[in-house]
Amino acid sequence: GRGCYPPRIIMRNWTNEEIQRYLGTHLDCYLTHAKDDSIRNGAASGGTTSALLISMLEQGFVDGALVWRMVYDRPDPHCEPFIATTREEVLAARGSKYTAVKFPKEALPLIKAFDGKLAVLTLPCDASYLRRKIKATPAIGEKIGCIITLFCGHNSEPELTKIITRRHGLTWDEVETFKYRTGSWRGRLTILAKDGREVDIPTRTFTHYQNLHLFSERKCLNCTDHFGVSADIATGDIWSLDAKKHDVKPTLMVARTEVGQKAAATVLPELEAKAVPASVVVNGNSRGMSYHYHISARAKAGKRFGIKIGDPLRLPVTPLDEAIATIGIFNFWLSHNEKYSKYIEKVPMKAIEAYIYFFKGLQQLNLFLYRPFPPTDKYSIIGATLIGNRGAEAMLTTTVGKLREKYPDARFVVHSYFPERDRELCNDLGVDIVSATPAALVFQHLPFAVLDRTLRAVNLGFPRTWMPRAVRELKESRVLLDVFGVSYSDGREKFLPFNILSNLPAMMMGVPVVKLSQGLGKFEGRVNRTVGKWMLGKCKKVFARGARSLEMVRDLRLGDNEAEAADIAFSYEDSFSLTEENPAYEKELCAELEALRAEGDKVLTLSVSSVVSKKCTKKGIDYEHEMAQVAKHFLREGYAVLLFPNATRQETQSTHNNDLPIIADIQSRIVGMDTSKLVGVSKDLNTAALRRVLAKADYLVASRFHAMVAGLCLGIPTMVLGWGHKYAEVLAQFGISDQAYDFSTLDHASLIERIERFIDRAPLLQRRILENLPAVRASSAKQFEWLVDFVAMAANVCTPDDAEDAAPVGAAAPAAT
Repeated sequence: GRGCYPPRIIMRNWTNEEIQRYLGTHLDCYLTHAKDDSIRNGAASGGTTSALLISMLEQGFVDGALVWRMVYDRPDPHCEPFIATTREEVLAARGSKYTAVKFPKEALPLIKAFDGKLAVLTLPCDASYLRRKIKATPAIGEKIGCIITLFCGHNSEPELTKIITRRHGLTWDEVETFKYRTGSWRGRLTILAKDGREVDIPTRTFTHYQNLHLFSERKCLNCTDHFGVSADIATGDIWSLDAKKHDVKPTLMVARTEVGQKAAATVLPELEAKAVPASVVVNGNSRGMSYHYHISARAKAGKRFGIKIGDPLRLPVTPLDEAIATIGIFNFWLSHNEKYSKYIEKVPMKAIEAYIYFFKGLQQLNLFLYRPFPPTDKYSIIGATLIGNRGAEAMLTTTVGKLREKYPDARFVVHSYFPERDRELCNDLGVDIVSATPAALVFQHLPFAVLDRTLRAVNLGFPRTWMPRAVRELKESRVLLDVFGVSYSDGREKFLPFNILSNLPAMMMGVPVVKLSQGLGKFEGRVNRTVGKWMLGKCKKVFARGARSLEMVRDLRLGDNEAEAADIAFSYEDSFSLTEENPAYEKELCAELEALRAEGDKVLTLSVSSVVSKKCTKKGIDYEHEMAQVAKHFLREGYAVLLFPNATRQETQSTHNNDLPIIADIQSRIVGMDTSKLVGVSKDLNTAALRRVLAKADYLVASRFHAMVAGLCLGIPTMVLGWGHKYAEVLAQFGISDQAYDFSTLDHASLIERIERFIDRAPLLQRRILENLPAVRASSAKQFEWLVDFVAMAANVCTPDDAEDAAPVGAAAPAAT
């Protein structure tokens, strides 16, 4: 044949969550077929399962293999177990058997009576039963060398086999042999009569009825296990179109345990095998596994027919989910109703074909339209960037770092208003950057969120593959984490549209929004109060950054969704950094400051701010002149002065999220004196680098909020020249709220006087900072403790592994293929 490796499969982008839900625990996955033609001939697919059993026997891995064969000496079709100990006996069991088996009654006694190690080939439901017996009776476990299951849709009552036989002119007592499937792709069904008559028809003549769930076993209605989660090894078909092109139909083999890996090692030399990702397994069974797993839809549909089905998974059910399940349950009910079941045999095959194609079409449409299990390992973050505002970077990287401590394999999506530059900087493969510019929010996020919300209002879904990437990533996130430093504050009404558009699309698409620690209020203005109450009330949780913010939020009477937590950046660690910027320049700065300190100079750091500069301009205050005069005074007094930014964008002269032009302006105003002890930062440095530079300071006067936070984290005596209540409420957590001064009172003479008093009190201030720092860090950590609990609760839906004991389960019939 032409071979089948590697598969060219058009795959859906399955998430880890979806793979875990459907496939369960897995170690290795292979696409295979037996090299030996004598094994493949007569097999239902590529002969992999037969080759596996033969290899295990011949290499002494086991002493026998429990397999299954059809018997014809009974009134109804029957599949019985027997223990094969030779190659010939294994080959005699080849081929699929789509009829009921009685594992507890017939197979378990054989296992108990056998003297030696056994490989047990069985159904997923019976593998689960066997695991429970092993747990209850360890002596049984000592006999089991390996449990092998086959992928399964469901099992059929013997009556379906008899109907197929009658439709082709035979009665069951006339049948010599009945083979459900042999050959390539979907295979051929063959019947040999005792009088020599032969029937050779497509297997779909049978499986059309089976896939419609006509004459399905009752226990299969309660089954969620398509892939045999209790097995050591699971094998089964791949129903991808690419597999149809090959002369030898490939078989998927999944090793789930170390025992399964060792068993697979015995047979791999006998197979044409290609290691494949688990997504190939899931993609090649997507339609059947989805129906199989979605027991919640069957439970809901079953009520219409008086059929009680347990629902351990409690999954969301869309109208299309319910419609598909209703067809399956109706067909089950119809075929088990004595009054109507006799008419099924009389329905023309063309009608059955039309019915199955309609049913499969609905299932395929459902796979296309809906993604029922949003990834539990994806988190969206908005309100921060990696470039520009380094306080925002600190909050962003801390949020990623803290969640990774609990979920190391999580993916993060940063919705950035500087997406191109952030993509260039980010060197972490687990962090994706998408656009959240104002234009993207208006023309992508909002309209697609409106469309999604409209369709969900009538229980429909918008195909996520049709959404722009940023919107799709948001829709598929477990939560949107808002890390804006300040929001809904009087005097900042111009930012309200951006605040709304940053959260509202997620809310409309059903993604919970959590506002991590930030400054909130005042809410005295009518517009800000109305909008703030509306939007904050829609959040799952709102963390206020300090007591004053919390008091103002509580005044809105939102309910119980607010709490206090210290600023995110108090939990920052250098290891959380996602970028590296100008490392040689950072070393140069640190070396320069260390040299000054080595000469006995005290380093006074002036953290300047383009935001405060703009506010001063509106008040008629020349911020750069005043700060230059302050710097000149302390240079004359023998201090080294560091002009320090906490927002940098060295590629532009814009002062939006950029303090570097302010530093350059201040430096240009310091003339006519020795500036050898004046150090001004002039290039991009990330949060980690800025903190390492700031650590060389003896005193900090901060006009940037997160420069203040960094100074406090480093235990540096800190005072503030800022705006609003946000500075004072944080300093209050350290017992030094009197060190906050409002920019509106700025003149260099008064500021110099305040700094001198501050320096005199520096030892006392430093002691208070260090005493209170552990409690503040613990307060900051509280929001992440809450968040971990929240996302765990939101994902509290069991997987097949969890659910296997919740209800009786059923599966498709066993075969040695």
